[in-house]
Amino acid sequence: MILKNLKYLLSITVFMLALALILYSTEKSKNLNFNTIPLIENFDEILGAVTYIEFSNQNEKAIIEKLNNQWIMSTADGLPANTDILSKFFIQLKEASILELKTNKDELLYKLALDPESKTTLYLKSETGEELLTLDIGTFNYLIPGTYVKMNNSSQSYVVSSNLGADVSNFYWIPNDLINIGSEKIESVQIYGKNMINLVKNEEGILIHQNLPQGFEEVDEDKISEVLSSLTDIQHNDYMLRTDLPRSPNIKARYTFNNGTVLSMNFYDIPDKGVHATFDWNYLADDFQISKFIDPDLSGSQLQISTLSLLNKFAFNVPQQVYDKLNIKLREKTE
Repeated sequence: MILKNLKYLLSITVFMLALALILYSTEKSKNLNFNTIPLIENFDEILGAVTYIEFSNQNEKAIIEKLNNQWIMSTADGLPANTDILSKFFIQLKEASILELKTNKDELLYKLALDPESKTTLYLKSETGEELLTLDIGTFNYLIPGTYVKMNNSSQSYVVSSNLGADVSNFYWIPNDLINIGSEKIESVQIYGKNMINLVKNEEGILIHQNLPQGFEEVDEDKISEVLSSLTDIQHNDYMLRTDLPRSPNIKARYTFNNGTVLSMNFYDIPDKGVHATFDWNYLADDFQISKFIDPDLSGSQLQISTLSLLNKFAFNVPQQVYDKLNIKLREKTE
């Protein structure tokens, strides 16, 4: 009797194991099939028609539009968009495939950051204003890894294979390179602050202090060295319109380069907003490297400027140390 019961239990165990194996294989096959389903079937067709891109949440939005064959920030006074970051985002979107269906209940979407208070919505529109895609984007789950998403007109959510992290701040979508000019290219610098300081290269190629006011000590070599490096690899942290600047700058600087180009910069130290600088050029010699993005060359002979530094409508928030290098105070001689 005991032997019969053992055989019976063994048969049930084998059956349950076989059933579990079948279910596991079916689920695995099902997931593998899911991975072959792109989130957006006709992505290339949509992308080819896009002229309007918007990332928004309940509090703010960033709008990028194609005007005159250029991508510009409509919500950032027409500054050029960072097409490098934009391209990377769209590559991720194109490669996104559905890993798994998630909830289709509105009351549970908050768990995926797909509720109205948490989600970021991507709008893609054509030149005629036709909505080509409206996608709600939630959090990225690093354990999967994948991003929670859903179409804006549906409650059905998914987890997809790509990292679709996006930002609604305008600053995120703006290039931040400004200028990168080496010390070897600087022939002279005039700094206008409390005192006028005139630094000119001599025959040996050394920048020296000229026209020193009577009763003051010369600027020391360390300070001059800092002035020479003041145009090296400058990036901005924000911007403002020149029409919103204070009436007078705190410091003016005039750089003359060995190719004849002159750069005039005004610096405004604005409380709670930091140092903002303007860039004005007399002309650009042929040996300047001009591009939207700068891959910094730190050889000392570099002449790299970004297209942002050529826009005379804006002042850019530059690092405090750039201002400090030029904010030289002459010391009176002591007997």
